[in-house]
Amino acid sequence: MHALQTQPLAPEPLARLLLQWGVAPVVAPPVAERLGGSLGWADAIGLSQVLATAPASGVNAAAWREAQDWAAAALDRLQADLANAFDDALLALDAAEPAPEGVPLPDLLAPFRLHHAQQQRAMAARVATLRERLRGRLAEASGALARLAQLDAVFDHTVAAQEKQALAGLPALLTRRAELHHTADPRRWRQRFWADLQRALRAELDLRLQPVHGLIEALHAADSR
Repeated sequence: MHALQTQPLAPEPLARLLLQWGVAPVVAPPVAERLGGSLGWADAIGLSQVLATAPASGVNAAAWREAQDWAAAALDRLQADLANAFDDALLALDAAEPAPEGVPLPDLLAPFRLHHAQQQRAMAARVATLRERLRGRLAEASGALARLAQLDAVFDHTVAAQEKQALAGLPALLTRRAELHHTADPRRWRQRFWADLQRALRAELDLRLQPVHGLIEALHAADSR
């Protein structure tokens, strides 16, 4: 038996992947409108307080350099860990073999659905932890970055429900992909579905990491003087 060779971890916009899979794009309203509709009263108060307070002056150059090094290493470690978890060796081997005859499709699909659900939960938890710790590093580096960290915390809480809702449809979409592959090739469908599952996980990770990349870019762009 030979394990299916999957593509290396690489950014792939989720919107592009969904479009390739026949999901029509949704025209999003302006950012201000979306935030206005999702901000609760507590979030609105918190946001107004952050915006009304001038950022503290001064830069901790040592903390700024340490934050840069830490962020790069933490992001690399997270991506490597999740990439290894995505490509489960036993499931990859199973997917590379012809599907057994006489077994209902839902039963064959069950371990892959479980793997996807587990990876989604792990992704959400790991990225949330990294983002929270990164905000702490920014807060130590300078007043301006501390203010950015405060804003990110407010926006994180505000858009979390929207992100969860947007990603909730992925399991059903993957099931439809499995059905299509099974119809086209009842014996070898799992190999194609496994490739789809890997693409979906990588695209979701890319989406979840966008705020982290934004904070890291701000950290590198900040003046350390």
